[in-house]
Amino acid sequence: MGIDIEAVKKAIKIPEFKHTELLEVALTHPSYIYEDRNLDKQQQVKQERDYRRLAILGDAIFNAVVIDYLHKNDSTLNQGKITDFKNNLVSREKACEFAHKLNLRNICRLGGSAKDKDISDQVSLFGEMFEALVGAIYLNFERNLSPARDWLVNHFIKPSVDELKELGVTEKESSEDSSQTASTVNAGEATLWQKKAEADALIANNEKLQELLTWVYKKSLQVEPDYQPVKVRAFYLALIRLLGITFARKLDPNCSPGKARQFFSCFNRACDVVLDIAFFDNPNTDPANVIVSVFALDFEPELKQALQQIKAELPDLDEEKERFEDWRQNNGQDWIDKIKNILGHDLQLNNEQRNLLKQYYNANRCLLEQLNSNSNVTVTPTVREEIKNKLFGIETLMSKTAKPL
Repeated sequence: MGIDIEAVKKAIKIPEFKHTELLEVALTHPSYIYEDRNLDKQQQVKQERDYRRLAILGDAIFNAVVIDYLHKNDSTLNQGKITDFKNNLVSREKACEFAHKLNLRNICRLGGSAKDKDISDQVSLFGEMFEALVGAIYLNFERNLSPARDWLVNHFIKPSVDELKELGVTEKESSEDSSQTASTVNAGEATLWQKKAEADALIANNEKLQELLTWVYKKSLQVEPDYQPVKVRAFYLALIRLLGITFARKLDPNCSPGKARQFFSCFNRACDVVLDIAFFDNPNTDPANVIVSVFALDFEPELKQALQQIKAELPDLDEEKERFEDWRQNNGQDWIDKIKNILGHDLQLNNEQRNLLKQYYNANRCLLEQLNSNSNVTVTPTVREEIKNKLFGIETLMSKTAKPL
């Protein structure tokens, strides 16, 4: 069933909305897309990409309009106060509030996995959907910012700013020290966001790696909510990069026997490693840590069983080198195919893609360590969590409610 376009036009108060296909895109969440059996995988990926692109466009427009409004309409606001207002207005929480004001929940299309979540778990979902709607409105008016700006200002920004002023959120005059603190926080946040943007840019134009990160994100959705999402995504990225892709390469008959034995020795080393997650206590990017995670966390029971079977089959790598090589030549391709089928990923990246993925992996890891540490980069708790929620995945996938694989 399609979107009720007339109901949407009425809700957003734009009866003359011309390019209604943009509303279909903006209000069809990926959780619905991946439950639509009438779409093949390629169509699903394309539709999700269109939705995410609208959202990131809308987010940028929303930020720009907020800053422009504050700068234009109140010359008494200093940098610290503008930052305070901006942080209140452009958060996912506030965007979600605007989405509920438009009653998007009742006029959008959500999959069952999203509908079943508590309202408190849908903040990011509806915040992003509101941003996608902003992007759709901007494109509907042929990229003319004025109608989108007027819509945002009249319905959301001005009323919210007036409300914040009434509550006295930023009315108290800042002392020199507090102004300096606000400036420091703003600079720290800008630095972290810049690092995040640089990490994303590494793989932004590589479709293969974008598909890989989509796989990482959707696999992470299958995990119980007891685990922090950023850690689960980090685990799956480690799983595919350090174990899966390397596994396929080392079982390739063209790989040297010595390198293959070195890799498969991690099966023995894994038994000696205390329960350790794949990412945070893995400074040397050791596949053994990833295997321990598979065994211990039980995120992937079928993969766990397969790895245990491989371990049982492996000859002694030191004493039976020839027998190991025979095993690899005779069974390698079968095991590659089995692991591919279990993971649902082809495990094939070229040298450039592997290098880009390594850089992306390390950049995100560095960012997360910085966010978790008591570093000298000052950042508000809200922004800290917002950045964390966008690590190890495509920026526009972070609604937490897309359909699992």
